[in-house]
Amino acid sequence: MNDQTALITGASSGIGFELARCFARDDYRVVLVARHLEELQEAARLIHQEFEGIDIILLPFDLSLPETPRQLYAETSKRGLQIDVLANDAGFGETGYFSDIDIQTELNIIQVNVTSLVHLTKLYLRDMVERNSGRILQVGSIASFSPSPCQAVYAATKAFVLSFTEAVQHELKQKKSSVTMTILCPPPTDTNFFRTAHAENTRAANHTVSARAVAEEGYDALMEGTARSLPTLNAKFNFFSSLLLPDSVLATLMNTQLHATSK
Repeated sequence: MNDQTALITGASSGIGFELARCFARDDYRVVLVARHLEELQEAARLIHQEFEGIDIILLPFDLSLPETPRQLYAETSKRGLQIDVLANDAGFGETGYFSDIDIQTELNIIQVNVTSLVHLTKLYLRDMVERNSGRILQVGSIASFSPSPCQAVYAATKAFVLSFTEAVQHELKQKKSSVTMTILCPPPTDTNFFRTAHAENTRAANHTVSARAVAEEGYDALMEGTARSLPTLNAKFNFFSSLLLPDSVLATLMNTQLHATSK
C-alpha cells in the first residue's frame, strides 16, 4: 500500500464508487463519504472483494447539512488522516419546472453541489497548498456548458463548479503550487442520478454511458494533472456544440432530452 489517502464524497454508488475502485486499485487508503452507512458498508465489501488488504474508512455524513463539511474535516483531522486527494463527487438534481419544484429541494441541491463542494475544497486545499502537494477532482457535468430547462438549478450548480474550478486552477498556477485541480464533465451516466431526479423515463436516461468508463477517464486525468476531462465522445460532442450554438438552441436541445421518452 502506498502512503497516500483519497477522500471521495458520494462514494457509495455510481461515479463516486468507481473512483474509489480506481484509488483502491492503486493502493490508496480510501475514505468513503456518503449519507447512509449501510450503503457505504456494501461499497466497502465490494472493494475489499476485488482488492484485498485495502484500508477503507467509512464516514457517513450528509452534505445537504451546512455544518457537515466542517464536521467531516474535523473528523479526518482527529483521526490523523492527511488527505492527499479529494474527489468531490457528491451531487444530485431534480427534474421539473422551477416554479413547481419544492424550494427546499432546490436549496439542498445548491448546498450539496455548490456550498459543500466549495467548503470542502477550501478546508482541504489550504492543507495541500501548505504542503505543496495534493490533487482535487471536481465532478461537473456536460450540463456545466449550457442552460437546462427542467433541471435549471442542477445545471446552474454545475456551471458554477466549472467556473469555480477553472478560476482556482489559474490561482494555483499563479502561486506556482504543485497542487492540481481537475474538473470531470461526464455526459448522462448510468447511475442513480436519474432515479433520484425523477427523470428515469427521459431520453437522456435511456442513452447513458457506464459509470466505470467515466470514472476511469476522470481518474487518469486527475493523475496526469489535466485541467479538464470530457469522458467519451458524447461529452466531447456536447462541449463543442456549446461553443458553436447559441444558448437558446442549447436550452431547446436540453429540454428535449429531459422531456422526450425514448421508444
